[in-house]
Amino acid sequence: MHITNVPIRIAVAGGNYGGLSAMRELYLQLLATNTGYDGTKQAPPNPNIKITLIDRRDGFVHYLGMTRGLCQSEYGNKLWVPYSSMPWLRHPSISVKKGIVTRIAPRHIELADTSDHVEFDYLVVTLGLSRSAPIGVAASTRDEYLKDMDKQRALIGNAQSVVVVGGGAVGTELAAEIKSTFPQKDVTLIHSHSLPISGPLFTSEFRRSVADVLQSLGVKPLFDERVVGESSTSSDGADTVTIKHGDILPELVESVRRNSTLTTSSGLKVYGDVVFNCLGVKTKDSLIDLPSSSNEPIFSPHGIRVNESMQVDDPSYSHIFAAGDVSNKDVLKFAGPATSGGKTAATNIARLIRTSSGEIPALEAPKCKARNNQNDAVKLEYGSIKLVLGERHGVIQRGAEVVPTETAIHMMSPDIKLGKVTRMLCIGAFPIHGK
Repeated sequence: MHITNVPIRIAVAGGNYGGLSAMRELYLQLLATNTGYDGTKQAPPNPNIKITLIDRRDGFVHYLGMTRGLCQSEYGNKLWVPYSSMPWLRHPSISVKKGIVTRIAPRHIELADTSDHVEFDYLVVTLGLSRSAPIGVAASTRDEYLKDMDKQRALIGNAQSVVVVGGGAVGTELAAEIKSTFPQKDVTLIHSHSLPISGPLFTSEFRRSVADVLQSLGVKPLFDERVVGESSTSSDGADTVTIKHGDILPELVESVRRNSTLTTSSGLKVYGDVVFNCLGVKTKDSLIDLPSSSNEPIFSPHGIRVNESMQVDDPSYSHIFAAGDVSNKDVLKFAGPATSGGKTAATNIARLIRTSSGEIPALEAPKCKARNNQNDAVKLEYGSIKLVLGERHGVIQRGAEVVPTETAIHMMSPDIKLGKVTRMLCIGAFPIHGK
């Protein structure tokens, strides 16, 4: 191996599905390159490469299972996987830096509460989107996470009435999980449209199927209603507390309300011992400081503009990639596309590094895509859309077709893909080529 004077610096801003997928692929393509590597031990040192993962947390969070985790402690406690349990992240060419990203500049990353910068030659941005706690997960350590989850489960367990505001995927899954786990509780779902799961991605048949399952479970639907007012008798002072960095990270701010009476757009009064706000997400556009070389901004309404190779779609930033929810890639904002995009970004960085000076290599595009159809749905080239509504119910849409609900549940992962994801993370092991 020829040793250069200065190693190539690669930064991955954000962990989870896209970030860990990128880190794993960088490990395989830039570190585990010796012919004898078989995944039974750490890849040999490579002084020419320096890879830094930046995350405000000390572990991976399996967001797909969060609504069930709020109801079931044994399952929920498994959703946080510490980075310390992944020995491949302890490779001498890899460092994990715990911190909150406050600014991404063309050649460095700034972090909160420190003057230190993380400089890079290549960057993968996988910061995702922000959603208020507890779905967004405020914790930065596993111990904090376990305490927070215990608190939320206690609130649900002690409540007789639970109100979920927002009938998107998260809100419907949460309402269904609570009612399935605690059938004796009164669970109300408030949604501003005539059916749950709004948007062009879902067919009317799919949405009606979701509504039918919620009704069969006993969830009380309040559709075509908006919350226009709220009064609370809770005296914990949570509303008056200013959360540090909460302005850029909504997941740090608790959205759960106790003992609240909501007023809807039609004048209904709805009381909840516990109220979960599952409305909307926030982008990370305020953190991206990349001046555009054209009249088109780097950050579009749907995320960072990227091309087919996941590079930022601007000639000034061919060294910066973005994957997952933070990008505007025309793919589903789900874990699968984020994982695929992170892998693609890492693969293309490795190709750029291996290519001799002056030669532009052929770059890959993600294998998981969604393309707009002429109809009101989005056809998938790979996979399907699955909504988990408790342990015994689910709804699946394949292209424009909906799988019967009695069949759908048998086509879903019983653990909501927790086992599959943890295998990808290589807990107590090392990544292997082709797996």
